[in-house]
Amino acid sequence: MTPPLFSSRTLWRWTFPLVCLGLAVEVALTCTNLPLFEVLHRLFSFLPPLMWTHWTALGDSALLPLILFPWWRRRPDLLWAALLASLLAFLFSHGLKHWIDAPRPPAVLTVTVIGPRLLHGSFPSGHTTAIFTLVALLIHGLPLRASGMRWTLILMGLAVGASRIALGVHWPLDVLVGAAGGWLCALAGLAWAQRWTWGTNQGRWLPLLVLLMLAAFALFRRSEGLPGVFWSEKAFALTMLILGGRAGFQASSSPEKTLD
Repeated sequence: MTPPLFSSRTLWRWTFPLVCLGLAVEVALTCTNLPLFEVLHRLFSFLPPLMWTHWTALGDSALLPLILFPWWRRRPDLLWAALLASLLAFLFSHGLKHWIDAPRPPAVLTVTVIGPRLLHGSFPSGHTTAIFTLVALLIHGLPLRASGMRWTLILMGLAVGASRIALGVHWPLDVLVGAAGGWLCALAGLAWAQRWTWGTNQGRWLPLLVLLMLAAFALFRRSEGLPGVFWSEKAFALTMLILGGRAGFQASSSPEKTLD
């Protein structure tokens, strides 16, 4: 069971979103969003575009949740928390996008864009929100006790956020707020799931059904314009399906074990 979210021993979990929000406020107050984007975008351009497109594909909200497949049988509470957190993350990200409707870098600057040339709905970064929702769910929901694993997941999330700047479709401010928002949505989803346990008991089929629908969508959808990731996305979705099936078979043929 997930430990209590609000205790003296778990105050460290608020550090990351507070740092991101603090940096976002600093960027906004000093009006350094545009020059910081130019510096980072130029710096990231020295790395292969194919690397950045694969990182950004990992933040795809239709693909990313499939990482949870291996836990569908043993940890229905984690999948239920993920479903609730994803709903909150969607409302947070898309609500602000439509309300603020901030222009993206290509609408303001002459910038090299990798993939679709998006012009509006910049704030916050949906990909960054999605990846840090998952990162915080795994860190606090499993929970992960090894600091190396926690930092690996955080660095993975930062790479997805950096890829949005490298592709030329998001500002640093979008990424910082998306990272903080995704992390906080995960904490809220975990707390909500602890209080409303329907999806862990009677409704435990619902998160699995959502995952299966996302897997089918990922396997059969057409290319969305990101170069070089089409078959990688298919392979990822198929691999997660196989791992989920394997985990379900192992759980049905062995005694219950506690997962860390």
